[in-house]
Amino acid sequence: MVQHKYRGSAQVLPRPRLDRRMIKSETQGFIELIKIASIYLVFTSLYACSVLYLEERYGDALYSVPGQIGSVFGLAVAFFLGFRMNSAYDRWWEARKIFGELTNNTRSFVGKCGIYVPSIDSKRDATVACKQLVDLAIAYVRQLKSEMHEVQHPELDEHTKKLFGDNRVDVQNKLTNEILLALAVKVEQTFQSSNAIEKYDLMQHVGRFFDIQGKAERINNTPFLHIYGAFTRIIVISYVILMPFFIGDIDPGGEDSMLELLAIPILVLISTAFLTINRLANLLGEPLSEHRTSVAIDVICQTIVQDSEQFKVKFQPKSESAANEVG
Repeated sequence: MVQHKYRGSAQVLPRPRLDRRMIKSETQGFIELIKIASIYLVFTSLYACSVLYLEERYGDALYSVPGQIGSVFGLAVAFFLGFRMNSAYDRWWEARKIFGELTNNTRSFVGKCGIYVPSIDSKRDATVACKQLVDLAIAYVRQLKSEMHEVQHPELDEHTKKLFGDNRVDVQNKLTNEILLALAVKVEQTFQSSNAIEKYDLMQHVGRFFDIQGKAERINNTPFLHIYGAFTRIIVISYVILMPFFIGDIDPGGEDSMLELLAIPILVLISTAFLTINRLANLLGEPLSEHRTSVAIDVICQTIVQDSEQFKVKFQPKSESAANEVG
């Protein structure tokens, strides 16, 4: 199990590398597809060979199921799989849009902090307040990612513990909610009545964080039609089992031509395709899991953190930034 741990926000992280789980090219997609389909390829090959052996031993009477039944059954299976695949992709794409919205909202919030916060009187207070706002936003992004991976209370480093302590974040409660509340309070404390426009604008971003979290939790906590998925799996497996009897004896050259062996690759290809599509639909229907076909939220969140850290460096006075670079 991957250990989730916050790192100190004072340290600028290296540019995020591509997650090894990410599929970034058609070649990688093809390799992953082969991995998913290989198990079905093996079992359908064994099954097709077994049926052909039984046909050779007991004769063509084995194929007594009318082909019209197979056509109707196959059409029904294709319909169910098509609907399930479309639903799964819609769910996957919605999850991707949610974390794209998180990226845009966090960048905008952090950037505006660097513009609005220096408008307060004390420059030192402005720098401290700006750092804490950015650090809270970073902590929120990391915690939201952890909660999507079912890690409610990840290990915290000393910097994050101090940050949470300074802003009265109760680590025993749901951390994403606590961090957003602390972020709202910090915005309220930082801006006075003379900065009402800036405060209102930043509060709008905090509200969007709540909206994004609700959308992500809805995707993560709502199962992807498990009853329908079980029904689809049953009819797909039933169709694969009955398919040799639907197709019948492929023997255009007579019993001695051995052309009937062509039935094996045909059965294997069709059966593997149906089973693989059903499996892909199940994987795409869980877009926030840690499978390679899922949305790469680890990389997305790491990129957000990296960009926020770079923004924060720009907020520091030049003398302090130079000291940090030397250190």
